[in-house]
Amino acid sequence: MPESSLQQDLSRCGIPCSTDVALKEFSWFKSGGSIRLLISPETVEQLHEAVSVLVRHATPYKVVGETSNLLFLDDADYACLLCTKGVNGMSYNAENGWIVAETGAKLPDLSRLALHHSIHGFAGLEGIPGTIGGAVFMNAGAYGYSIDKVLTKIELITPEGELQALEAGELGLRHRDSLLRQGRMKGIVARAWFAAKPGDSKRIYGEMELFHAKRHKYLEYMYPNLGSLFVGSVYRELGKKDLVYRVISALFLGLNYKFKLFRRESPINRKWINDFTVKRFNLKFKTQPFSDKTINSLVNNGQHTDEHLDYIRQLQELTGNRMIIENEIVQPF
Repeated sequence: MPESSLQQDLSRCGIPCSTDVALKEFSWFKSGGSIRLLISPETVEQLHEAVSVLVRHATPYKVVGETSNLLFLDDADYACLLCTKGVNGMSYNAENGWIVAETGAKLPDLSRLALHHSIHGFAGLEGIPGTIGGAVFMNAGAYGYSIDKVLTKIELITPEGELQALEAGELGLRHRDSLLRQGRMKGIVARAWFAAKPGDSKRIYGEMELFHAKRHKYLEYMYPNLGSLFVGSVYRELGKKDLVYRVISALFLGLNYKFKLFRRESPINRKWINDFTVKRFNLKFKTQPFSDKTINSLVNNGQHTDEHLDYIRQLQELTGNRMIIENEIVQPF
């Protein structure tokens, strides 16, 4: 069926949609070409109905939330994105001892809801700029906290448009991974249930305050960025192939950021060691594609995404493709 018929069916269901959306205005990283059709449901019911409509029209689509982990390509046009940001309800049920969050609810909002009800286990999720659906998809976390430690069950919308209840143990959640991310399980996380165990509000507040400060200290926040590019330390991986680099980088990072002999509260700036890394390993680029805070975070300084892709390729080659990429490069469809 032509696209106009699809839009008409969505409109009849009351599901908001728009056409020819510029990804540079929509995406977190401010990159990408255009979206021919952007579908933006506002309830789980609309999300469910939208999937059913797309199935009936045999229309390929990609599900996105905040897009805070997605690299859209500048020269690419994307057929259809189903955005979950508007499906963001969240509630705490003290009687049943759980928090229920819809797929588009934000992780910082989840952590703050837990704080307000003195619930522990969510402090490390503070500051992660993602949604519940994306967090379950990749088992998001930080500072020793992760989704799998508090998740109890989910409601999944299958590719056929059916609702399916799944226990957390069925999702194969591992460090920044799941069966959903591997593609071995298909579907859209519609809702998630989290165990709400009581904790000490003062301790939770203190942890959240610390983690918030650390996140802004160690990660870029002035330029559009996608958080950590690879799982683990790129500096450590590069050090495995170059003894001189390993010694110099260990001394620099240790003295500055582990033992903190030269700085304590100031934001991290690794420009010196980053410049040394670029020169030592002959990294090539026109406009620096990474943050001064870490070579393990892409930033958008106005360069074309081809430069980001080339930088990723260079790092992968240098590290022998041993590092797992956290960001998703979204290919056109």
